Amino acid sequence: MGEKYFSLEERMRILSAGTKYDSCNSTTTCHTFTPDGRCIQLYKTLMTNRCSGECLYCPNRCGRDATRASLSAEEIAKITWDFYRRNAIEGLFLSSGIVGDPEHTAQKQLDVIKGLRDSGFPGYIHVRLMPGTPRDIIREVSLYANKFGINAETTCRSRYEEICPNFDYDNDILRRMSWTYENVKRRRTEVRYGEGIVGSNDTQFVVGASGEPDLEIISTIEHFMGEYGLRRPFFMSFDPVPDTPLSSGQASPLWREARLYQTSYLMKDYGLKCKDLEPVLNDNGFLPDEDPKMVMARLNKDLFPVDVNSASYDDLIKVPGIGPRTANQILRCRPILNYVQLSNIGVVLKRARPFIKVGNKVQANLEAFT
Repeated sequence: MGEKYFSLEERMRILSAGTKYDSCNSTTTCHTFTPDGRCIQLYKTLMTNRCSGECLYCPNRCGRDATRASLSAEEIAKITWDFYRRNAIEGLFLSSGIVGDPEHTAQKQLDVIKGLRDSGFPGYIHVRLMPGTPRDIIREVSLYANKFGINAETTCRSRYEEICPNFDYDNDILRRMSWTYENVKRRRTEVRYGEGIVGSNDTQFVVGASGEPDLEIISTIEHFMGEYGLRRPFFMSFDPVPDTPLSSGQASPLWREARLYQTSYLMKDYGLKCKDLEPVLNDNGFLPDEDPKMVMARLNKDLFPVDVNSASYDDLIKVPGIGPRTANQILRCRPILNYVQLSNIGVVLKRARPFIKVGNKVQANLEAFT
């Protein structure tokens, strides 16, 4: 279906809803986390939901009968500024369908973010680039975006060919991820801390679209972190869309997406490897619907209880309810005299108490809580 005339507000609604299939939900705003851990709100939009791609799961795929709309670079910049000046957002999340070819589309995205920066926009900018984006445009995007990347969608070439038949996994995805990391590293050498934008790279997986087990996803994340400096993977649960080739497929449960996020945090923030997480998975390579850190603690009961006044950092972060930040706080605030002090530091006592010792106090035994 071609584009009809829609008002600006109608086009905003259509294109914001379209980003529910790209890391975010279906409202006009989404949230992300800055490198210092702050949660910020972004205006999220597609430039257009027209697309030449034929991805089997996508509501915007070429040839599907759907309501189409577009926003110009100038309109997106104006909307972003208007929201920002009203303190409704702190930045922009920008994605798009592919119009013509990836180069043309990526150039339009670059026009948006360059125009914003040239007009003095100080907010956060997250750009989802297209498969096949040229190297020189990725380089330019790295000058203006706080986060940018290409969606991997799945774990390997064979699975990718099943769901995205008109793109090449090795060339359009992996090579572009390599270029993205190359430019992130270059910016780190060009910009002194606090004196300019040094972006980070990301990617997204469509969980369940090609039948991949969680073990494959976790292994791929580990590879991407090592090979391409991946900072944060995003996950989107596959949800069958009417009038697409996968419309009869089975939806992936939202809890699976949540457990993969928790697992990715353990990998990035705790330094765990795929082999460390394998005991959590079932025989088919899938995560259970339970916090993987809690599962790991239950599988290693001999490590607990941990004495918060003598334990090392590595031992403290194994405790459910204690993360890297709170572990460091405990080390700085020793001696810890009571549970109230731990709570004030930020420890989640409901989760942590069965696994810790404060002085001579231990809350019963682990069997009562696990």
